[in-house]
Amino acid sequence: MRIGIYFIFVLVISSITSGFYDDFSDNNISDWQESCLFGKWIADDFMAQALYTASCAVLLAPEWVEFEDCVVTTKTRAVHVCGVAARMYDPNNGVCAYVSPDHDVARIRRIYNGNISTKYNSIYHDFPSNVWYELTFTCKGDSLNFLIEVPSTGQQWEFSAIDPYPASGRVGLMTGDEYHAYWDWFQAISEGSSINLNSMTVDDDMFGGSSGDGDMAFEPGEEIEFEIGIRNDGSESLENTFGILQSLSTEIQVITNYFEYGNIPPGENAEPYEPCIVLALYSAQEQTTYPMQITIFADNGINQLIPFEIPVGCGISCDCEGDTYPYPWTITTVEEGWLNNWHVSNSQNHTPSGMYSFKCGDVGFGDYDDLLYCAIESPFFNIPINGELSFWMKIDAQFGSGNQAYDGGLLQIGQFGNWETIEPVGGYPYEIVSNSTGPFSPSTGVFSGYSDWQLVLVDFLPDQCGPMKLRYVFGSDAAGNREGWYIDDIEVIGPVGINEDPNSGSDEFSVSVGPNPFHSITTFNLSGISDDVTLLIYDISGHLVRSIKAVYQGASSSAVVWDGVDGSGNPAPSGAYFVKLNHMGCISGSLRIIKVD
Repeated sequence: MRIGIYFIFVLVISSITSGFYDDFSDNNISDWQESCLFGKWIADDFMAQALYTASCAVLLAPEWVEFEDCVVTTKTRAVHVCGVAARMYDPNNGVCAYVSPDHDVARIRRIYNGNISTKYNSIYHDFPSNVWYELTFTCKGDSLNFLIEVPSTGQQWEFSAIDPYPASGRVGLMTGDEYHAYWDWFQAISEGSSINLNSMTVDDDMFGGSSGDGDMAFEPGEEIEFEIGIRNDGSESLENTFGILQSLSTEIQVITNYFEYGNIPPGENAEPYEPCIVLALYSAQEQTTYPMQITIFADNGINQLIPFEIPVGCGISCDCEGDTYPYPWTITTVEEGWLNNWHVSNSQNHTPSGMYSFKCGDVGFGDYDDLLYCAIESPFFNIPINGELSFWMKIDAQFGSGNQAYDGGLLQIGQFGNWETIEPVGGYPYEIVSNSTGPFSPSTGVFSGYSDWQLVLVDFLPDQCGPMKLRYVFGSDAAGNREGWYIDDIEVIGPVGINEDPNSGSDEFSVSVGPNPFHSITTFNLSGISDDVTLLIYDISGHLVRSIKAVYQGASSSAVVWDGVDGSGNPAPSGAYFVKLNHMGCISGSLRIIKVD
């Protein structure tokens, strides 16, 4: 049965799809196609970019991304023209929607023989320049709708048009007469889509089809049991539903690829009867997501391809510097109708020798807006068993008497739009007042008030382990503003013990530390060692602060003391540090320790 299903999958995948997403994080658009008039297209700095284009330049998404009814969305920025194309039934004919800040106009038009042609509808406005736009172009039957949003200012415009020639075709990016336009991400989904992902779980214990260390983090060298839960968002029941799993990366191998879901009533979720087996090669990178896709089949010819990403590695780190500036984190409103002030700021910073942090508030030291409900959201990563979150924050938000707050922020984890609020160690210091006009319900716990940089810790519960996203949510009411909320040096880690290559010959050992947090001295207790061990202590930026050698003296245990100073004998600053062990030439770890003043 599974062999037959597999061949069905091969036959249909090239022509059927219901979702496509590209954040250009691999700086690769080689599978996209240039069309229409001249345009020099590149991918650089984690963006798709158009350089020196003619009056109509289009970059089409990969050949299999083809729709008639669809929703095309993108985050884009340009001086003259930025937009999207759809229903390109050949490389030079279709429809497009764009905004031109330079000419104060937005239009829905036909593309004909490689150039922009009939104007279906236009609106005129003083569109702001030098800002990010989020564009949503919806094609359904002969109806076209264009939504233009500027998250940084809270402005939006929307208008519609009629397409006299609706047809199935490809989608892509569109610009014109532009010396430099760029797109942060691009997504297209079928307007008729009715099946969505609901959950993603991994099991890396040594039972069933798993072979890992049991910490619920999918790591290089592990073969895991993997499940994808789905939700029927359509109006009809899905009968005899099954899915075929596929990896789009050579670093991830799908060993068994068949999920069976059975019958799924409208509005219901379904988990597969049995997991698939997935392997991460040793060459897979830690703290990296890899592209996957699942094709769902049901009776009456129903089939739908859904792309997603699977995280590899234990935990996540982000100091808002270098490669994490600001990618691959996402800035978004939580619900329609609210504003968004999140951005990467250089006005406050916690990272030693750093420049940037995340801020919810105006640029510089300016105050945040009224009626915010917005978030900065991580990519998928793995929360290990006994995992811990640490980050540094500085806040100045409107509060009342005692522990009452009008505005504030909180933490959430989730998958596929299903979010759960998590509590920091010690709880939230404030509660939203009953008469707040902001987005949070009365008595919701939040960070608020004023505090300088402070360390926040979160201990994850066992049922919060596995592939997750983390987000920081800020809300404000209709009156009263302060400087806002800064977030920096975010880390999620687990206990010591990452998978070693079985050919490395390393022995079993363990390590504990106490006190932790510590003020000036802490002790590492090692057991199971059979040779010299070197402790490597790193700061949150990854710089080696100190190495301490424990000499093997014929005992299987040893104690190593760190006196809180760096390799030059200077006191290390307060904050989070990460300890790795060099044991018989094998590097393992890491263990988080906290130094406090």
